[in-house]
Amino acid sequence: MAALHPSFAGEVDLLAESQVETLLRLLKPPQGARMLDVGCGAGRHAILLHEQGYELTGVDLSPQILRQAQAAWSARHGTRPAPNFVPGDMRWLPVEGPFQSIYFMDMVLGVFPDDESHLQCLRSARALAGPGARLLLEQFNPFYWAHNSRTLHFGPGELLPDADVVRRYKYDPGRGRIDDEIVVMRAGGREALPTQTLRAWTPPELRRLLRMAGWKHVRFHGSRGWEPPEPGRPVDPKDSVFMWVTAEA
Repeated sequence: MAALHPSFAGEVDLLAESQVETLLRLLKPPQGARMLDVGCGAGRHAILLHEQGYELTGVDLSPQILRQAQAAWSARHGTRPAPNFVPGDMRWLPVEGPFQSIYFMDMVLGVFPDDESHLQCLRSARALAGPGARLLLEQFNPFYWAHNSRTLHFGPGELLPDADVVRRYKYDPGRGRIDDEIVVMRAGGREALPTQTLRAWTPPELRRLLRMAGWKHVRFHGSRGWEPPEPGRPVDPKDSVFMWVTAEA
């Protein structure tokens, strides 16, 4: 997806800035804190936080995406020291703690086909958490998606300069997963990308998973539509597209 256009991997934009504001409000890291971005992708959140004086480490499985993250930083800051972008599997995070804040954005906790792998991700993060460290997860709200399968059309110039893109989100309650299907249509033909499928847990399921991994004080925060959550807003089954989940070490 990122090879088609950088926007698929996430760019430093107004949405990213809004998400970082919410992330800081929920995690409350001390200034200069060490923060870990798990599944950092092209680094849009890590870049913004590093610019604000936090010590950022980003881990992602794809060296190609990490090169894109480094290029995005260099385009903004030249040779100024960048976040520490590290290739690795988030089930066995290849970095040294402790971190005061750890976060999984963009539903990256959800990519594996089995819950045991996701539990291992949370355990790996817990092992790197310092005393009193906080965790944040951005997850799909399955109650919303159970009633809101969605097909989006992007004309030429919106995502790709020379193609129409159709993106379809569909929730499968039997699997507890949201399938993200993308079709790219150009003058030369039609290309269906491999379907991205992401686990969408209910709050009780996710609370149990976090507690099994050693996290406590689990709290859920509901978005207003597609926007990041406002202070104190609970998860709304009909309106919250996302759940932002916090926990403590």
